[in-house]
Amino acid sequence: MTRHQTALFRQILLAIDVALLACAFVAAFWIRQRLPGEIDAPWLQHLEGVAAYNRVLLVMLPLWLVAFGWLRTHDFRLSPQRVAWRYVRAIGFGLALLVVASFTFKWSFLSRSFVALLGLVQFVAVVAGRSVVMWAIRRSQHVDNHRVLVIGCGEPAVAFARSLRDRGAWNNLFLGHLCVPAEECHPDAQPRRGDLAQLESLLDTEVVDEVVFAVPGRSLDMFQPALQACDLRGVDVLVTMQGVLPGSGKVEVANVTGFDMPMLGLSRVPSSQGHLLIKRVIDIVGSALAILILSPVMLLAYAAIKFDSPGPALFKQVRAGRNGRRFVMLKFRSMCTDAEERKQQLAHLNEMDGPVFKITHDPRITRVGRFIRKTSIDELPQLFNVLLGDMSLVGPRPPLPAEVAQYEAWQRRRLSVRPGITGMWQVSGRNAVDFRRWMELDLEYIDQWSLWLDIKILFRTVPAVLMRSGAS
Repeated sequence: MTRHQTALFRQILLAIDVALLACAFVAAFWIRQRLPGEIDAPWLQHLEGVAAYNRVLLVMLPLWLVAFGWLRTHDFRLSPQRVAWRYVRAIGFGLALLVVASFTFKWSFLSRSFVALLGLVQFVAVVAGRSVVMWAIRRSQHVDNHRVLVIGCGEPAVAFARSLRDRGAWNNLFLGHLCVPAEECHPDAQPRRGDLAQLESLLDTEVVDEVVFAVPGRSLDMFQPALQACDLRGVDVLVTMQGVLPGSGKVEVANVTGFDMPMLGLSRVPSSQGHLLIKRVIDIVGSALAILILSPVMLLAYAAIKFDSPGPALFKQVRAGRNGRRFVMLKFRSMCTDAEERKQQLAHLNEMDGPVFKITHDPRITRVGRFIRKTSIDELPQLFNVLLGDMSLVGPRPPLPAEVAQYEAWQRRRLSVRPGITGMWQVSGRNAVDFRRWMELDLEYIDQWSLWLDIKILFRTVPAVLMRSGAS
């Protein structure tokens, strides 16, 4: 979990806590009404009581928000015992505010038994709610580990790695240390993954989300090639040094919990977690609606493929996602089942430069396959990839791992965001665009990303598909 995601997640947990407190208030009122002496109350008196308690709830909501925010109940890195103790203190403080408010607004109808019942129900609700939320997130197969590599083997680097393991987000994954020349290595700097010269090789062969340069006191000049390697590949960077920073990415001062040395953060990817959350909501809602609306088309395509040629209707292929994470992408099969075996025989007909293989009149394509390619129907199963979180509606197309292995360093930065079904390439001519321009379009999308840009690309995709621009 990145620093930006951590801040957003805390806000979400605080909002969940306050929502659970409100639900607990309603539950406590419902329970209190069914205790002896309350159940036979006239209906008019009951309705007046409901209205009065609703006014109490409206006053208390912002007070609970302040109390829980002040006592930091939304710090999800704590042990369950410490979280429970913070909840006890926050609920106690909230009840004290309720008593003060009752005297201020003359809420004489609030009894001591209700206040005590409210405290008990609220405690059970927030503890159970937090447990369920954290359990669900930890069990989710689609919450990626945030993989961090530390440059340096000295005491500051060890201290940072320790803070990452002990006080960082639960899904931080520490990859190890790379030693710096002429640096005295600390015995606890484990595991050691080699030296600084091996950084580029690690970035190209492993999933790395962030590189931390924990070597204070060193000039940035000696780290320029390493910083440039991260910058070219779109990998986030944290540095403890002073000096001139490479690239055109965003620079920020970062504070890492448990590590008392200020750091500089570099990022070449979108970092507004609120906007990224909205993008994910659009992906979920949009893909679900599209699956529902287009299900007859997909069923017809499935039947036509099965009728036209032997073999499965769905084609599954391993692709490279964000920062090289591998996932299985779904498509409707448009080629004969031995297409991969015949690829080498047709290599001399490849019409695309770079590592991509494209032939306009590919003999491996079936009759139905040619139609579903022209109309982009073959891409529709990827809506399920979007729903599962492997892809987005808009983003760079996911490449084959074999293609990624042939990328130049600057081209790897297109992997720094979640891949999409459609993107700048699709609405700019697709196969009519050469490989280098394709890569440049994807990097322009990453650098200029906004929700409005996604919406414009989605609207431009419709006529591009209907006019079959660049499709083959």
